[in-house]
Amino acid sequence: MIVASALVLLFAGPVIAADGLTQARATAAAAESAPEPALPATGGLLPVAPEPNAPAAPRTGLARAAVAAAEGAAGGSTELAVAVLDREIGEVALGARGAEPYYTASLSKLVVAVDALDRRRLEGLVVTDPDIDLLRRALGPSDDGAMNALWSRFDGAGAAGRVSSRLRLAGTTGPRDPSQWGEMSVPAGDTVLIWQHIVDEMPAADRDLLLSAMDAAPPTAADGFTQTFGLLAPAVDGPGGPGAVAKQGWMCCFSGKYYMHSTGTVGPDHRFMVALLTRVPRAPGWEAARQELTRIATAAVQAVA
Repeated sequence: MIVASALVLLFAGPVIAADGLTQARATAAAAESAPEPALPATGGLLPVAPEPNAPAAPRTGLARAAVAAAEGAAGGSTELAVAVLDREIGEVALGARGAEPYYTASLSKLVVAVDALDRRRLEGLVVTDPDIDLLRRALGPSDDGAMNALWSRFDGAGAAGRVSSRLRLAGTTGPRDPSQWGEMSVPAGDTVLIWQHIVDEMPAADRDLLLSAMDAAPPTAADGFTQTFGLLAPAVDGPGGPGAVAKQGWMCCFSGKYYMHSTGTVGPDHRFMVALLTRVPRAPGWEAARQELTRIATAAVQAVA
């Protein structure tokens, strides 16, 4: 009985193995006879799945949308020149008056500051610490006394021509009367290129000097004028807004009109350069002019949010 039991155990293994092999051969034979699965019509290549968490392509057309929104928000009596540059994709959009030169008012302070710092780097122009203090005062509080000193010290009358030549601008010119820095002329399209030069082409120390000076602009300018309009209005630069660094401009009066401007960078990493230049009727007053430009700026910025 012990022997018989041993024989049963010896034969049990081969019988089970034979059954498994038979089943495997049958499966293989069925697979060989089955038709091949059809490949997708991609030249025999299977489509590659996108990388997880791959960055989305930047949206296009935002600069054009901002220009259209700004022009749509402008009142019928407002002569608006607008330009927007999207640095992320290199798109520039101009409104109907985007190439028309406007008197700069205090925007000329930015042109003179850029010119002085560029000449310091390229030509060895001496710019002292007191001069840097003048630059900060001219750009932040928009101090006209500081600008007068800079204008005299650094040949401000020639700044527009030099900057225009270096940056290949289309319509930026000095004032006919070399003593009147507010009558320098610049189109909106040139203005966004000046801002691009500051952010993308100037050395980091010079860029940071200019941006920090303007970012520190107080709500009330040195002459008592309220600066919180346009790109510096709470809807843009306040809590919940995309944020902006801007140079403002205001001037009276030519042909019974106010000149009111707001130009600068908007959004994280200074993605958008925005220039909003306006001529508005004098009669409604300065507050009405500020509110008008704020409506225009808010509409433009909402279009790129």
